[in-house]
Amino acid sequence: MTIAKENKSFISKLFEILGGIFRPILPIMIGGGLLQALRDILLMTGAIEQVSSSYIFLNALGHCVFYFLPIYLAFSSAKVFGASPFMSATIAGFLMYPQVTQLFEWAKTVGWDLTLFGSIPVTYSRYPSSVLPIILIVYFQSKVEPLVEKYSPLLLKTILVPLVTMFVTGVIGLIIIGPIGTWIGNIMNILIGFLNERSAWVVPTLMGAFTPLLVIAGAHYSIIPITAQNLAQLGYDTVMLPGNLASNLALAGACFAVAIKTKKTKAKGVASSAGITALFGISQSALYGIVVPLKKPLIYTIIGGGVAGFLAGITQIKAYSMITPGLLSLISYVSADEKITNLIFAVATAVIAFVVTFALTWILGFEDFKDEVQDETN
Repeated sequence: MTIAKENKSFISKLFEILGGIFRPILPIMIGGGLLQALRDILLMTGAIEQVSSSYIFLNALGHCVFYFLPIYLAFSSAKVFGASPFMSATIAGFLMYPQVTQLFEWAKTVGWDLTLFGSIPVTYSRYPSSVLPIILIVYFQSKVEPLVEKYSPLLLKTILVPLVTMFVTGVIGLIIIGPIGTWIGNIMNILIGFLNERSAWVVPTLMGAFTPLLVIAGAHYSIIPITAQNLAQLGYDTVMLPGNLASNLALAGACFAVAIKTKKTKAKGVASSAGITALFGISQSALYGIVVPLKKPLIYTIIGGGVAGFLAGITQIKAYSMITPGLLSLISYVSADEKITNLIFAVATAVIAFVVTFALTWILGFEDFKDEVQDETN
């Protein structure tokens, strides 16, 4: 009994930490998600072309929120963990610095082993749009910074605290903590490839169920190479995109159920906005703003996404292009060489994910937001 209580306390604390980190940036995530949905609508209706300045500007306006997510996360994580927000944001900026990112990509392309100071190996990692690495790095910073503050001479604190803190955190983050997300991604890559070769229905089911957890871990980008390879070699993907479709629509179902069922006025607006973005395949605002803080809807999302992912798996629906998995992506399940049943099963996957999760959230319920929590989302 004691162990169970301790586990529950740890899990609850973990959810509270994640909620505290993501609540302050929820408004820009909702705005970015809606702008990306608007971009896709204008593109699909022919109002803009993909090769145009209008597309580039609109895409940048919506996508920059998620591309530079580590910087925003660093700032909000610092406030949760008690570190210096601007130093945390600086370290995130260092990891996303254009020359650093280009160096990583170049070294990966040519197979070059990167080192620091000539002998310390540096593992390839992709930091833009990542989540877990920067949170762990800022947590480490929150432990380093007080020690530097404590042992620095009073007259030299202004110099030594930022110098030592940024140097130690940046170096340790680069060579040890940052690559954790990459290692998780590599493990997931191997596992997915193994399962897909033996039981093709398993992976869409797992993706439908556990994509929210992959997003939290920052490991969801590790699946993209598999999808890109499938699209290039086979002309379609049955691994990531169908499962992501199920997961995103499940998140939307949970959000709309919360929007209707919650007694908090502000929560209704936030949940509705997050649900709309999830419908169009932008999951972050729904995930971090609604289902993670409320806990139970996350479980319902995993169940609903898993059920719909299972349908996508056994019917082996095929996505023919890399479009953000949402309602607009249904057009990617249409092909001149494919029967209409592929689209029908894709629509069924989306509907089942939404309905099952909505029903579970509505019937089984959840512990509503607290007033003070909602005040922090402004």
